[in-house]
Amino acid sequence: MRRALLLLPFVHAQALSTLPRRLRQRSTRRSAASTAATTQTNAYRLASAASVAAWSACAVTALSRHPTLALPAAHARLSILQALTPLPLLTASFEAAPDDRTVQLGLAAASAWLCAAVVFAPHFTATAAARAPGLAHMAHSAAITYPAPLRAVAAAVHAGAALLCGAAYVSSPNTKRSSQSTVWRGVALAFAGWALVAAVAPFPLATLPTMLGRRLSRAFGAFSVLYAAAALSLATSDQKVLRRGVARAAAAHWVAVGAKLVVERNCLREFYPAAFSRPVASLAALGTFAAALFAAGRRDDGVR
Repeated sequence: MRRALLLLPFVHAQALSTLPRRLRQRSTRRSAASTAATTQTNAYRLASAASVAAWSACAVTALSRHPTLALPAAHARLSILQALTPLPLLTASFEAAPDDRTVQLGLAAASAWLCAAVVFAPHFTATAAARAPGLAHMAHSAAITYPAPLRAVAAAVHAGAALLCGAAYVSSPNTKRSSQSTVWRGVALAFAGWALVAAVAPFPLATLPTMLGRRLSRAFGAFSVLYAAAALSLATSDQKVLRRGVARAAAAHWVAVGAKLVVERNCLREFYPAAFSRPVASLAALGTFAAALFAAGRRDDGVR
């Protein structure tokens, strides 16, 4: 009995020391997880800012001056404006990516596409254009080649973003989502179709769904992939950040088209012969962005 009484203070002291030790271990694990999450978030933010800068620089370089035609400065500005319309979608996708495997995969594919469009820019413009009747004489002169410093930096930025998102996709757990939104699934299917058109269709059809001409239309196919991934993600979960990004990008596209209709109304056929040569497809392209804007703006956009 005396021994028990003598040992009691030691047992009590050990119990008191064990509890703080466990709390410290838990706190350490939480701190490590928080640090890892912060590091990942910062990596996505950096990739987002760098991707926006790289695409913007390439768009300004490719569209500021036409390699064969003397076009008004207003036309160049409007073309650049339209090329920059997917930037809200791009930034929203990077913000939503840490918690969404679908967006991670979409960003990885889109970034790899943009990297290829920079490195192999002449093949994305002139080589494919040679297959289009009536455009073969402009094939070589219309090729876009970015300056070496821009090509190196932009390719590295897009390749790094593709690796970041691809690695996150591979390491993220696969969670099944049963519910689906029919509207968003239709939007995703439509943009996937436009991505396919940008990849394999001959010009002038490949200039859709935008009116950026041969200089940037195939490269823009990367954003059709991103639109499709965002819509597919929104079909199963309503992410406000991603939905706002789709809404703002689609609205910006319509603003750019409206500006072209107003500013260049007297010479639309001259400046956009490809779109007028495919009127049904052009209207379908506008309808795709309208559907995305409608789906993103619905108040009762609950997943069904």
